[in-house]
Amino acid sequence: MGQGKWTSKHNGNTTKEYAMWLHMMRRCYSEEAPVQFPSYKDVTVCERWHCFQNFCDDILYLNGYDKWKGNVGYELDKDILCQNMNISPKIYSPQTCMFISKKENISEATSRRNLTGLTYIGFSPEGNEYEFKNQMEFALNHNLSNGLVSACINKTRDQTKGWTFKVKELLN
Repeated sequence: MGQGKWTSKHNGNTTKEYAMWLHMMRRCYSEEAPVQFPSYKDVTVCERWHCFQNFCDDILYLNGYDKWKGNVGYELDKDILCQNMNISPKIYSPQTCMFISKKENISEATSRRNLTGLTYIGFSPEGNEYEFKNQMEFALNHNLSNGLVSACINKTRDQTKGWTFKVKELLN
């Protein structure tokens, strides 16, 4: 934790800063991390940020901090800047992190994971047809569960909220 002005609790509630710092440290260093977060294998946190006080002092200057501070829909991201700087394995640090919207974070993560290159077709309950590649982003944009969209695509479920789905390449 270190000593300084930053605290883990305010009026009995965990602070946003502490919750984010603790979650970041757990994803990178807990024994369960490789099982719970396979994409975090070999991801580290810079030595300076092992101290909560330093972490809080530094995030004030990260791109997007003001949006994160006033909005629950923003998250700390290391992936975009690490990728842009060709840093591997990835590291959380003042130089490699910024705050982005949850929607943007999901979209970025999904595009990195979508190695299939498949195109999907979604049919709305109203009969509209939507073509998409990013399943998670599509589900988010249409207020659907990504897991249920996936189940429909994989034919373990017929529909979700009246929506049906197919893989474009399999259409005749």
